[in-house]
Amino acid sequence: MSEKDLGQGLEALEDGIEDLKNKEFKIFGIKVTAVTAGAAFGIVSTVLGFLYGAFTVYNDYMDMREMITSYVAPDLSGIEQQMSVLQEQMNATEDAVLQATDYTRQIRNDLKDDVGRVERLVDRIEDKVNEVEVETREVIDIADQRFDNKRDQLYADTDRKIAELEQRLNMKIQLALDNPLAN
Repeated sequence: MSEKDLGQGLEALEDGIEDLKNKEFKIFGIKVTAVTAGAAFGIVSTVLGFLYGAFTVYNDYMDMREMITSYVAPDLSGIEQQMSVLQEQMNATEDAVLQATDYTRQIRNDLKDDVGRVERLVDRIEDKVNEVEVETREVIDIADQRFDNKRDQLYADTDRKIAELEQRLNMKIQLALDNPLAN
Protein backbone atom coordinates (compact mmCIF):
# COMPACT_ATOMS: atom_id res chain seq x y z
CA MET A 1 0.00 0.00 0.00
CA SER A 2 2.73 2.34 0.82
CA GLU A 3 4.23 1.62 -2.59
CA LYS A 4 1.16 2.84 -4.31
CA ASP A 5 1.01 5.87 -2.10
CA LEU A 6 4.66 6.69 -2.75
CA GLY A 7 4.33 6.14 -6.49
CA GLN A 8 1.22 8.26 -6.60
CA GLY A 9 2.96 10.95 -4.52
CA LEU A 10 5.89 11.06 -6.97
CA GLU A 11 3.57 11.27 -9.92
CA ALA A 12 1.74 14.12 -8.26
CA LEU A 13 5.06 15.89 -7.62
CA GLU A 14 6.08 15.43 -11.23
CA ASP A 15 2.86 16.82 -12.40
CA GLY A 16 3.25 19.79 -10.07
CA ILE A 17 6.74 20.43 -11.44
CA GLU A 18 5.43 20.22 -15.01
CA ASP A 19 2.80 22.72 -14.12
CA LEU A 20 5.39 24.90 -12.45
CA LYS A 21 7.60 24.81 -15.58
CA ASN A 22 4.90 26.22 -17.67
CA LYS A 23 3.55 28.70 -15.16
CA GLU A 24 4.56 32.33 -15.58
CA PHE A 25 5.24 34.83 -12.83
CA LYS A 26 5.67 38.54 -12.80
CA ILE A 27 8.79 39.83 -11.07
CA PHE A 28 9.54 43.57 -11.19
CA GLY A 29 7.04 43.93 -13.96
CA ILE A 30 8.62 41.24 -16.14
CA LYS A 31 6.92 37.96 -17.00
CA VAL A 32 9.16 34.99 -16.29
CA THR A 33 8.84 31.25 -15.97
CA ALA A 34 10.42 29.21 -13.16
CA VAL A 35 13.21 27.99 -15.48
CA THR A 36 14.13 31.50 -16.60
CA ALA A 37 14.01 32.68 -12.96
CA GLY A 38 16.41 29.88 -11.99
CA ALA A 39 18.74 30.72 -14.90
CA ALA A 40 18.61 34.41 -14.01
CA PHE A 41 19.40 33.54 -10.38
CA GLY A 42 22.39 31.48 -11.58
CA ILE A 43 23.66 34.31 -13.77
CA VAL A 44 23.22 36.91 -11.04
CA SER A 45 24.95 34.72 -8.43
CA THR A 46 27.82 34.07 -10.87
CA VAL A 47 28.23 37.80 -11.56
CA LEU A 48 28.09 38.57 -7.82
CA GLY A 49 30.67 35.81 -7.12
CA PHE A 50 32.92 37.22 -9.85
CA LEU A 51 32.54 40.73 -8.43
CA TYR A 52 33.31 39.49 -4.91
CA GLY A 53 36.42 37.66 -6.17
CA ALA A 54 37.54 40.74 -8.12
CA PHE A 55 37.03 42.89 -5.03
CA THR A 56 39.05 40.48 -2.90
CA VAL A 57 41.89 40.46 -5.45
CA TYR A 58 41.77 44.26 -5.72
CA ASN A 59 41.79 44.60 -1.91
CA ASP A 60 44.79 42.24 -1.64
CA TYR A 61 46.50 44.21 -4.42
CA MET A 62 45.96 47.48 -2.55
CA ASP A 63 47.27 45.95 0.72
CA MET A 64 50.30 44.58 -1.12
CA ARG A 65 50.87 47.95 -2.85
CA GLU A 66 50.79 49.69 0.52
CA MET A 67 53.26 47.16 1.95
CA ILE A 68 55.57 47.57 -1.04
CA THR A 69 55.50 51.36 -0.88
CA SER A 70 56.07 51.35 2.87
CA TYR A 71 58.87 48.74 2.64
CA VAL A 72 62.02 49.79 4.40
CA ALA A 73 65.15 47.75 3.73
CA PRO A 74 66.39 46.08 6.91
CA ASP A 75 69.43 47.51 8.59
CA LEU A 76 72.27 45.21 7.58
CA SER A 77 75.02 47.31 9.14
CA GLY A 78 75.27 44.89 12.09
CA ILE A 79 75.66 41.96 9.74
CA GLU A 80 78.18 43.87 7.62
CA GLN A 81 80.08 44.73 10.79
CA GLN A 82 80.07 41.07 11.85
CA MET A 83 81.22 40.10 8.37
CA SER A 84 84.12 42.57 8.55
CA VAL A 85 85.07 41.23 12.00
CA LEU A 86 84.92 37.67 10.64
CA GLN A 87 87.02 38.72 7.64
CA GLU A 88 89.63 40.24 9.97
CA GLN A 89 89.63 37.08 12.06
CA MET A 90 90.02 34.95 8.94
CA ASN A 91 92.91 37.14 7.77
CA ALA A 92 94.54 36.88 11.20
CA THR A 93 94.01 33.10 11.18
CA GLU A 94 95.48 32.86 7.68
CA ASP A 95 98.51 34.87 8.79
CA ALA A 96 98.89 32.64 11.86
CA VAL A 97 98.67 29.52 9.67
CA LEU A 98 101.29 30.92 7.28
CA GLN A 99 103.58 31.78 10.20
CA ALA A 100 103.06 28.33 11.70
CA THR A 101 103.81 26.76 8.32
CA ASP A 102 107.00 28.80 7.97
CA TYR A 103 107.99 27.98 11.54
CA THR A 104 107.31 24.28 10.95
CA ARG A 105 109.34 24.36 7.73
CA GLN A 106 112.20 26.06 9.58
CA ILE A 107 112.04 23.47 12.38
CA ARG A 108 112.02 20.68 9.80
CA ASN A 109 115.08 22.14 8.06
CA ASP A 110 116.85 22.65 11.40
CA LEU A 111 116.06 19.07 12.40
CA LYS A 112 117.33 17.84 9.06
CA ASP A 113 120.58 19.77 9.59
CA ASP A 114 120.86 18.46 13.17
CA VAL A 115 120.27 14.87 12.04
CA GLY A 116 122.94 15.32 9.36
CA ARG A 117 125.40 16.65 11.96
CA VAL A 118 124.59 13.80 14.34
CA GLU A 119 125.06 11.24 11.54
CA ARG A 120 128.45 12.73 10.66
CA LEU A 121 129.41 12.78 14.35
CA VAL A 122 128.30 9.15 14.77
CA ASP A 123 130.30 8.19 11.67
CA ARG A 124 133.41 9.89 13.11
CA ILE A 125 132.86 8.22 16.47
CA GLU A 126 132.43 4.82 14.76
CA ASP A 127 135.67 5.41 12.86
CA LYS A 128 137.49 6.33 16.08
CA VAL A 129 135.97 3.35 17.91
CA ASN A 130 137.11 1.09 15.09
CA GLU A 131 140.64 2.59 15.26
CA VAL A 132 140.73 2.18 19.05
CA GLU A 133 139.44 -1.38 18.69
CA VAL A 134 142.19 -2.20 16.19
CA GLU A 135 144.80 -0.60 18.46
CA THR A 136 143.41 -2.41 21.50
CA ARG A 137 143.47 -5.74 19.67
CA GLU A 138 147.05 -5.10 18.66
CA VAL A 139 147.96 -4.23 22.26
CA ILE A 140 146.16 -7.35 23.50
CA ASP A 141 147.89 -9.49 20.90
CA ILE A 142 151.27 -8.03 21.90
CA ALA A 143 150.41 -8.51 25.58
CA ASP A 144 149.34 -12.11 24.86
CA GLN A 145 152.63 -12.74 23.11
CA ARG A 146 154.54 -11.18 26.02
CA PHE A 147 152.54 -13.15 28.53
CA ASP A 148 153.09 -16.30 26.51
CA ASN A 149 156.82 -15.53 26.39
CA LYS A 150 156.88 -14.66 30.09
CA ARG A 151 154.91 -17.74 30.92
CA ASP A 152 157.20 -19.86 28.84
CA GLN A 153 160.17 -18.20 30.55
CA LEU A 154 158.52 -18.67 33.92
CA TYR A 155 157.86 -22.32 33.17
CA ALA A 156 161.38 -22.77 31.90
CA ASP A 157 162.80 -20.92 34.90
CA THR A 158 160.61 -22.88 37.27
CA ASP A 159 161.51 -26.15 35.55
CA ARG A 160 165.20 -25.23 35.80
CA LYS A 161 164.89 -24.31 39.47
CA ILE A 162 162.97 -27.52 40.18
CA ALA A 163 165.65 -29.49 38.37
CA GLU A 164 168.37 -27.73 40.36
CA LEU A 165 166.48 -28.29 43.57
CA GLU A 166 165.96 -31.90 42.66
CA GLN A 167 169.62 -32.22 41.88
CA ARG A 168 170.67 -30.71 45.22
CA LEU A 169 168.17 -32.88 47.06
CA ASN A 170 169.43 -35.94 45.28
CA MET A 171 172.98 -35.02 46.22
CA LYS A 172 172.07 -34.46 49.80
CA ILE A 173 170.16 -37.70 49.90
CA GLN A 174 173.13 -39.47 48.29
CA LEU A 175 175.51 -37.91 50.79
CA ALA A 176 173.24 -38.83 53.62
CA LEU A 177 173.03 -42.35 52.36
CA ASP A 178 176.77 -42.59 51.78
CA ASN A 179 177.70 -41.16 55.09
CA PRO A 180 174.82 -41.18 57.47
CA LEU A 181 176.85 -39.68 60.31
CA ALA A 182 178.27 -36.73 58.41
CA ASN A 183 175.39 -34.32 58.96
